[in-house]
Amino acid sequence: MRLYAYAIIDSNSGMDEPLKGLGEGSVYNISYRDIGIVVSDLEAQVQIKTKESILKHEEVVERLMDRFTVLPMRLYTIFSGKEEMLLKVKDHYEDFVENLDRVRDKCEFGIKVIWAGDIIKERIINAHKNESPAHLVQSGTKFMNEKFEKYKIDREFEEEADKCIAIVDGFFSKFISEKRLEKLKTDNLLLSASYLVDKEKRDDFKKAFEELRGSGGDLKYLLSGPWPPYNFIVLSHPGDGKLGDGLDMVETILQHKDPE
Repeated sequence: MRLYAYAIIDSNSGMDEPLKGLGEGSVYNISYRDIGIVVSDLEAQVQIKTKESILKHEEVVERLMDRFTVLPMRLYTIFSGKEEMLLKVKDHYEDFVENLDRVRDKCEFGIKVIWAGDIIKERIINAHKNESPAHLVQSGTKFMNEKFEKYKIDREFEEEADKCIAIVDGFFSKFISEKRLEKLKTDNLLLSASYLVDKEKRDDFKKAFEELRGSGGDLKYLLSGPWPPYNFIVLSHPGDGKLGDGLDMVETILQHKDPE
């Protein structure tokens, strides 16, 4: 029987309450030493790449997070059987234990910051157009001048982005254990950030977000979470693992959730 995997947990005991997974299969824990991997049997007819299956995966992982420390598995992680799965757990056991210790009693929040990057870049470009070109003509060929102008424009754009990100990040620094920041994934997506937060500081983190959102200005702020620690799992050999896909995982789940 194929096994569909949801998460590694810090327990080698059985489930203390019934939980249904994909295809309404019963969710159970397979132990390895002092940890476990939570799975359900996957019948051949069950379709896994559907909205319902994605949301069921998330539901199981979040239910587990209420009772255990969890390391979420990637969506669509399937093992041919118990033997294959336990070999994978054995290969990464030390990593799993280290990560479980690191994220214990913590959760993840996601922050997105939208700005009018296209307008800001246009303003920088126009400012450069108003500069006298005389010194540029003397400094080299037209091609080199254009490349240098583009470099200056991009640098100023990034410097302005860095200033805004530092202000945003400063609102959360007191409440976090770790962070992952990605800036300017597009011109208008200023920041996509993940923060690892002690569970006892969740309310403080949310309050800081509300203060940020109410601070005025032209930026737009989006909050998601609390999530399991998708973006804070570190493997010695990441290409060989089947743990969470980080931001991609969160984005996939959010895309399939109904708007609130």
